[in-house]
Amino acid sequence: MLDAFPPARAQSPARVYRVASLTAGARRTPQFIAMERRFRELGYIEGKNFVLDAQYLDGQWDKLPQIAAELARARPDVAMAFGSESVLRAFRQAMGATPIVMIAVNFDPVEKNFIASFARPGGNITGVFFHQVEAGGKRVELLWETLPKATRVAALFDASTRDEYQAVGQVATKLGIALLPYELRGVPYDFETALGAAATAKAQAVLALSSGAFFVAREKWIGAARKLRLPVVANPNYAEAGALVSFGASFPHMYARAAEYADRIMKGAKPAEMPVEQPSQYELIVNLKTAKALGITIPHGVLVRATRIIE
Repeated sequence: MLDAFPPARAQSPARVYRVASLTAGARRTPQFIAMERRFRELGYIEGKNFVLDAQYLDGQWDKLPQIAAELARARPDVAMAFGSESVLRAFRQAMGATPIVMIAVNFDPVEKNFIASFARPGGNITGVFFHQVEAGGKRVELLWETLPKATRVAALFDASTRDEYQAVGQVATKLGIALLPYELRGVPYDFETALGAAATAKAQAVLALSSGAFFVAREKWIGAARKLRLPVVANPNYAEAGALVSFGASFPHMYARAAEYADRIMKGAKPAEMPVEQPSQYELIVNLKTAKALGITIPHGVLVRATRIIE
């Protein structure tokens, strides 16, 4: 007698995709949360069909090769390298042929031989490229518009942002602003000494250039600047930490785009044929809490252009 029902067949387990990510910054930033959200929107659910193995240097640069090698041993489907050239270099050395999605900030991946061209990367690396030189000039203009009496401005930069410093210097000169240069050297950076020297030199504001090391310590040094009554102008990553005015490309949007690159690769696209893009969304953020604490009135012309206001 035949069975009423055919024997059940074992179902093959659902494919679980693994993504490894490494950034120089700290954990749970708005941009990283935006990337996680985009992965979920694309159907990748942690614990079900997706593993996101995220590592953060938090300033421990000496551990970079070790962390990259550990991530590579887990054999991810896609590796994601964010920010610094050294992070991408470590991934390229550790990951072999594994596809890499980058967010290259303040270095040219063509010039550094990571990719052949932006239109056709030609290898296993693709993603987003953002050089902050032009945005740095715009921040000087916003500082001049927001703080018209600030004619002496401390510029914080390091070896990775010297070209940005040269560019903002040209804009400052045109606007009649004297930039007081403070190049930070020797990790961990001594922000307190630099800011104290700036206050002694009668700086009226701080222009922070877009170094990854500055971002890691942002809460600490922006707090120190506030105690010295020095308003800070920087990129959008510093807004929540207390920068008065922040302008630049939207890092949450860039991280979300990186998730979309990873999705396409996991669905079969080849990094060699995926053009590298530049940011398409920019943010102007005004922190009214900081303005109130420092007794600063933000001009109406700046407020009406803001994409976000922190109150």
